Amino acid sequence: MTLTNSTGRLRGALLITLTLLTGCVSEKPLSTVQAPPFVFRSLKLEQKTKQGLMDWSLNSPEARYELTRRLVRARQPDGVLYRNGKPSFSVKSDLALVVNDGEQILLEGDVRLQQLKGSRLLIQGDRLRWHPQQGILLIEQRPRATDKESRISATEAQLLQTTNDLTLKGVVKLERWSKDSDPSNPDTTLRTGPAEWNLDTGLLNAEGPVLAQRRDTEGTVLEQLEGKTLQGNTRVGDLKVMAPVIVRMPRQKGLLTAQDTTWNFRTQIVRSEQPFEAELDRMRIFGNAFQAELQESTVVIKGDCRIEQPGEALNAPTCSWNWRTEEVLADGNVQSQVRFPSDQSVDQSPRPRKSAPVEF
Repeated sequence: MTLTNSTGRLRGALLITLTLLTGCVSEKPLSTVQAPPFVFRSLKLEQKTKQGLMDWSLNSPEARYELTRRLVRARQPDGVLYRNGKPSFSVKSDLALVVNDGEQILLEGDVRLQQLKGSRLLIQGDRLRWHPQQGILLIEQRPRATDKESRISATEAQLLQTTNDLTLKGVVKLERWSKDSDPSNPDTTLRTGPAEWNLDTGLLNAEGPVLAQRRDTEGTVLEQLEGKTLQGNTRVGDLKVMAPVIVRMPRQKGLLTAQDTTWNFRTQIVRSEQPFEAELDRMRIFGNAFQAELQESTVVIKGDCRIEQPGEALNAPTCSWNWRTEEVLADGNVQSQVRFPSDQSVDQSPRPRKSAPVEF
């Protein structure tokens, strides 16, 4: 059985191909008894654009068609989304409801949208409401997008087929793990408000508040970054957090206050080209810019570095600070160095703390 729908509701012709398996027709009037559904051993739907290019297709090995309601119930649907006539995503789920001959498609169960090019992102959820006419796919339950080393999730997610813009609603969480590590135990997490993410360019804009954390293998927070809003690019790895920005080092009771700050989640480097100040116990550090290597627990202060302790102060063009060992190295030029060694061992067991003495 082949039905062609050429109504104005859809952008192009929708071709529905159904291969009949069984069908029953009631002898009673339709006004008193609803006709039973037709059962088909295969279903194939195809939608083309006004220009005649493929827009999307959906296949199923078994389907039931309710003629009076114009409703198709399909098992194990498998389809393809196209952009400019070329395959963009494959689509799979456990069940599908095709309403009004393709006006709306509801996918349920293990819903999977696999990107066929680029980063080959896998978008998953439990329920997807698809509006082919508008090219909108709304994942209503447990949306998440995963690649080899990261995962992003939200309360709801909406994909625009024509532009690959993914709108993330509710609380948005980005998780990242090291290569070959367990994805269920990410070492870095980032939480924001609603966000807009383009899957082609990687551009990401998110509302606040922004909260990023890096943890050790036991789940203890090593560093925490807080900010107002976020702009960045996930393909490059740079995420710019808007001021005011606060970086905390809980183990060392350290605190860094800065303006707009960029965090690269691939290299674990945090940097800012604007003035900042930092505190560790009774030591205070000021500078015009900084670059922090989180994995090394080290900050390099660039431009007018000033270090203060009770009764002591030092100015230098450049200096570095290790918040784990509390060691500071200040450079005036190649011939002169001033070191602030720590009087505390690497052992972080609780005990009374003292500021590191100043040595010239």
